[in-house]
Amino acid sequence: MNEQSNRKNELADILINSSKNTLCGELKPLYRGISSFKHKETASGKIFTDGNYFYYSPEKILTEFKSNPNSINRIFLHSLFHCVFLHLFNTDFKNRDLWNIACDICVEKAINDCNLSCTAVKKTKKEQVLISKLSGHIKSFTAENIYFYFCNSDFSAQELSEYTQAFCVDCHSVWYENRFFNKFDENEDVTETEARSIYKIADDRDGDYQKNKRQVKDDTVKSRTQKSEEWKEITKRIIRDSDAASSAFGISQGFDTLMLKAVTRDKCDYSEFLKKFIQTSEQLEINDDEFDYIYYTYGLNLYGNIPLIEPLEYSENTKINRLIIAIDTSGSVYGKLVENFVNKTYSLLKATDFFKKDCEIHLIQCDCKIQAVNVFHSQDELEKHLSRIILSGFGGTDFRPVFEYANRLLEQDKNKTFNGVIYLTDGDGIYPDNMPGYKNAFIITDNGFNKNKLPAWATPVYVDINEFSK
Repeated sequence: MNEQSNRKNELADILINSSKNTLCGELKPLYRGISSFKHKETASGKIFTDGNYFYYSPEKILTEFKSNPNSINRIFLHSLFHCVFLHLFNTDFKNRDLWNIACDICVEKAINDCNLSCTAVKKTKKEQVLISKLSGHIKSFTAENIYFYFCNSDFSAQELSEYTQAFCVDCHSVWYENRFFNKFDENEDVTETEARSIYKIADDRDGDYQKNKRQVKDDTVKSRTQKSEEWKEITKRIIRDSDAASSAFGISQGFDTLMLKAVTRDKCDYSEFLKKFIQTSEQLEINDDEFDYIYYTYGLNLYGNIPLIEPLEYSENTKINRLIIAIDTSGSVYGKLVENFVNKTYSLLKATDFFKKDCEIHLIQCDCKIQAVNVFHSQDELEKHLSRIILSGFGGTDFRPVFEYANRLLEQDKNKTFNGVIYLTDGDGIYPDNMPGYKNAFIITDNGFNKNKLPAWATPVYVDINEFSK
């Protein structure tokens, strides 16, 4: 029995090494990722990855190989792509089940786009129908975009369960182990299984238990962070190698490296960005309220051209703060995302002195033309509107109407302080030809957006859209 088991292990190891060699030959830019992805047997009977190894059950590998030799290549590539796309290091999404589905669909679509004969397997009709449906709504198949599409869709629990079964290849449960060690809040809810598994490590160590717990936490966070950075560097290398070869993945023209660029792109903290964006410089002007003309003229009469009091040069800026918040309602920016974005923007403005002075916020909805404009002059007005915001539009995307509106607004009253235009969008649309004469920023929600589409003057702010789901 032992001999038979060893033989199975040897055969499974040979098949995986053969799969690695095949994929290295077909996907040359992926060589570094494939060679870094070591494999290890597991007695759990499952296939999964924690970023360190590709864990497999020899029995599962042999069974899959008998069914279709190409399935081993596809399974290995599936788990590898989870690492390359950094899926297992991004687990703070509220709906864990939807995130798992989104990640599986993302990597399966990526494998399909590679169009390799060595990964060809028969696909179910459900897979084909869903990917076709998603293609009509999602411009870039990142896991984040798929996740938020599902969050705003009307799929039934039964449908989501069927899609999970159709796309599931490996187990993701290990991704969420120790996940709360990435948080600073010790009171965050964790499952009983997670707590037992982690604290047992501390309990097994000699010495003070509480000290061991802190050490386990530090070690876990450090290890996870280091592994995430290692895969991020591997992904960047894949992008460079792919671009240098002038094709996506070796012989494949179908794979979209924009998805790889998206996961390695540095994201901006929207809170910090907004604080800097609405800051206005101090105005240089005479303060008539504090200037006393009696002493001023008395000095001129008594001493000639020598006034007794110099006019005060600085005064507090009492001009109205005016801000335009534009929403791209072309269909790529979903309802809940818009609601959360506006709410978060409001919360951040409330924390500043923006509402303490006279203010004017223009909330504009625009697809190919302006669909709705709401103007608010106080915190109360904006609060009431947030509870009943309704989106309209869903046509093409043209950014010019909003900037034409801003130009007219500026011309009407130049004495008001214009903070600028903040535009929530996926970034794909028609931009003005010339740079506006005021601050502007495009909050890019599409993680796979090609920044080459932006004009030179546009300021893109890439944000983690999960920030607007919390």
